[in-house]
Amino acid sequence: MTRCMLHEKELLKKLWAEAANTSVYLLNKMPTRALQKKKTLFETWFGYKLDLQHLKIFGCICFTLIPHVKRDKLDKKSEP
Repeated sequence: MTRCMLHEKELLKKLWAEAANTSVYLLNKMPTRALQKKKTLFETWFGYKLDLQHLKIFGCICFTLIPHVKRDKLDKKSEP
């Protein structure tokens, strides 16, 4: 899954750790046949369903804040 995410978004290999963390996070939230009634690992461990509204597309553009001391009043506050 990690390799697929890196290749699909054409990301650098140095981002493998973030891709691996995302893969493990998603795998823990997916149903599995190993558990009865096709529950997720999260449901089995904690006893309730997780809300997945917080998930975003992997590899989307993110913006970093430029510190106030490095910008003037009319400069951009963030950069991709």
